[in-house]
Amino acid sequence: MNWRIPATLVLLAAAAGSAWLLFSDDAAPAPEPGTAAGDRPDYVLHDFELVALDEQGRESFTLRAPVLARDPGTREMEITTPLFLVPASGEGGDSWEIRARTGWISDGAEELRLREDVEARNDAEGNASTTLSTPALSVFPSDDRIATAEPVTIVQPGSTVRGVGLEGDLAGGRYTLQSEVRIRYDRN
Repeated sequence: MNWRIPATLVLLAAAAGSAWLLFSDDAAPAPEPGTAAGDRPDYVLHDFELVALDEQGRESFTLRAPVLARDPGTREMEITTPLFLVPASGEGGDSWEIRARTGWISDGAEELRLREDVEARNDAEGNASTTLSTPALSVFPSDDRIATAEPVTIVQPGSTVRGVGLEGDLAGGRYTLQSEVRIRYDRN
């Protein structure tokens, strides 16, 4: 028997198997975002500074962090140890530095969510500075507004205010605590 016939049959079988594998893999649907295979970000930034602008082209906030990853499906961003710098808006407003262990930015940057050991400090010019601490804080840069349903501590020279739940106006420096409010005045 000629050796070419069995070799040809083996090669034809290998080619048919390869074609079947190639076409059967193509039939599998692409993974959806939110599934184990679809959780890969479309880009990741390391050790970066990002300046976000509002609709009028003014600085909305600056973000510095070691890692940012964007979800391609939702276009939301997850951040590790973010530092948000929110500039003063208007004449009487103060700029703010807001830090946390983790952060999240919505598609369009309408909302910033900070989680775990959140600390916000205003950079008051001529006014008393304020430090706000909470486990979680949502920042709405275009509205100059902050909010949380978590316990909050606000420290200003001469007083410490604690409560649960907060609505705040960053531009005006006004804060409303929702419940369990306690104030301690320090004599200096």
